Amino acid sequence: MTRPAWLAVAAVAFCGLVAAAAWLPAIAASPAPAFKHGATLVEFFEFPKTLGDGADKAYADPAYPHPQSALSLFDFDALRRIGFDHMRVPLDVGPLLQGDAQEQKDILEQLVAVVSAINRHGLAVLVTLFPPSLHHELPQTYLDGLDGPKFRAYSAVVDRVAAALGGVEGGMVALEPMNEPQSQCRIYFGPDWTAYQENMVERIRRIAPRLPLFVTGGCWSNIEGIVQLDTNLLHDRRNFVSVHFYYPFLFTHQSATWSMPYLAGTIGVPYPASAGSLEETLELTRARFRTVKLPDGADRAAAEAQAEAEIRQYFEQAQGPAQIADWMNKVAEWQAREGVDADRIVFTEFGAMKETIDGVQIGRESRARWLRDTTAAIASHGWGWTAYVLRDDPFGLYVRESDRNPDPELMRALHLNDPPPSPAE
Repeated sequence: MTRPAWLAVAAVAFCGLVAAAAWLPAIAASPAPAFKHGATLVEFFEFPKTLGDGADKAYADPAYPHPQSALSLFDFDALRRIGFDHMRVPLDVGPLLQGDAQEQKDILEQLVAVVSAINRHGLAVLVTLFPPSLHHELPQTYLDGLDGPKFRAYSAVVDRVAAALGGVEGGMVALEPMNEPQSQCRIYFGPDWTAYQENMVERIRRIAPRLPLFVTGGCWSNIEGIVQLDTNLLHDRRNFVSVHFYYPFLFTHQSATWSMPYLAGTIGVPYPASAGSLEETLELTRARFRTVKLPDGADRAAAEAQAEAEIRQYFEQAQGPAQIADWMNKVAEWQAREGVDADRIVFTEFGAMKETIDGVQIGRESRARWLRDTTAAIASHGWGWTAYVLRDDPFGLYVRESDRNPDPELMRALHLNDPPPSPAE
C-alpha cells in the first residue's frame, strides 16, 4: 500500500473511531422521557378482535381494526394540562405471534402511528407487551426455557416491536417486554424470570440501543417480587423498574368477578377501615352473595365464608395509610440496597375498582382517599406512577366512560389539576 493510501485509510479509521466514541456516550447519556404521572389506555391494542368460540376461537383480520379512531376518545392536550406526562399503551402480542408478515407489518405501523400521535401532545408513551389472551394463557406459558420454542417465538416478537419503537422520532417512548411475567417471586429449579429478562434486554440493546426499557420482577410485578430483584440491569440508566400495587387487595379488587370467588361477592369495604363499619360491610356483602354470579365450579357457601373472614381481618388490622406506607418502605429499603435512582422506579399499575349497586356508585370517597394516600406515598419517595386505567371501567378515572374528561374529584385525589369543564357543563 502506498503512503498516501495508507494515510487516507488511517484518516478514515480515525474519523470512524471519533464518531463511535461520540456515539457511545450519547447512548448512555441520552435523556430518557419522564414517567412521573401517567395512566393506562386499553382502547388501542389490549383487546384484539376475535372470531368463534372455544377451541375454534381465532384472531380476526385485522385484529385491531380501529386504533387510530380511538385517539379521538381523548383530549390529550387537556390531559397534559391536568398534569399527566405519559400514557401506558398495552399491546396483546397474540396477533403478532400468529399473523402473517403483512398483518405483523400493519400492526407495528399502527402502533408507531398511535405512539407518535400521543407524543405530538407532549406525552411520553410506555408500551407494555401482554402475552396472548386468546385462550387465557398466562405469561409463564411463554417462559418454557431460554431455548424453548414459545420463548423464542415471543422474543422474536419483542425484537420486532423494539425495532419499530426504536425508530420513533423524538425518543418519547419506552418498552416493557412482558407484563406480570411469573407468579413465583423466584424460581430456583429451572430458569427464573430474571434470566429471560436479561436475555430479552440483551437482544433489544443490539436492535434499539437508545430505547428506554422497563424491567420488573416476579410475583406478577408486585412488591414481593420487586424486592428480590438484584440484576445488573438495575444499574443501566436506560432502564426503569416497573412495580404493580394493589394493596389492600380486598379493597382494590372487591366485586372482581374474574379473580378469587370470595372477591366476587365482597362489596362495601371502606378505605381506610376506620371510615366505615364491619356490620355495614358484612350486610352489603351478604346481600350481594345472594345474587352475584360466581366463577364456574365455585362453592358459594365457602366463598361467602372466606369473604366474611377476610372482611373481619381487614377491620381487625385497621387497614389504611399505615399499611400502604409499610409496603412503600419495603421498596425504599430495596432501592437503597440495590442503589437504584428514585427517578427510575415507576408504579406502572395501581388502582381500585369502582363499586356500584343497581347502577349507583358507592364508596367514591373511599376510592378517592386510597388514590390520594397511594400517590402521596409513591411521590414521597420520588417515584413515578401510572394509574390503571384512565377511562375503562371498573378501574377508570371517569365518572362515566362517555365523558370527555376525567373525574375532577379523582384528579385532585391524584394531586393533579382539575380538568376543563365538559361541553355539557
